[in-house]
Amino acid sequence: MTISVTLTDDDRNICRLLGNMRTLVARGNNVKDAKMGNLSGAVIDEDGVIAEYAFCKYFNIFFDPSVYPRSGSVDCTYKGQRIDIKSTRNQGGRLLSTLKKNDEVDVYVLAIIDGYNVIFPGWAYAKDLHHDDNICDLGHGKGYALTQDQLKPWKKS
Repeated sequence: MTISVTLTDDDRNICRLLGNMRTLVARGNNVKDAKMGNLSGAVIDEDGVIAEYAFCKYFNIFFDPSVYPRSGSVDCTYKGQRIDIKSTRNQGGRLLSTLKKNDEVDVYVLAIIDGYNVIFPGWAYAKDLHHDDNICDLGHGKGYALTQDQLKPWKKS
């Protein structure tokens, strides 16, 4: 099962504002931009907020709107699992993580942003993503990667 969330204009505006604020605060505090793609850091920050917001909206859990220098933090907690949501605009995108492991994260979730729709094709435990055989270089340095067919599917609740 794939999860899909459609955001409203108001949702998108909130995410855009928070994403821009997070970019300003992060760069103003010398937080290294660990992006793994061609998009600007500001767009990636905005997409990250969109993905977090949509996930929390779907599962009816707290979305953390705080703006502070963030590096390697957890995006939300669901059913006791600490979650890091990774976003892409590529429909065939992979779940990516840098080689720097974050021991605070239990689960990684892939979010694909397509306009006002956010699709969550699946997820992986951190321990399953962080294997040497999952290391690859997609043109922006080495990192961990899983294709969508390698992700765990969502179960109907």
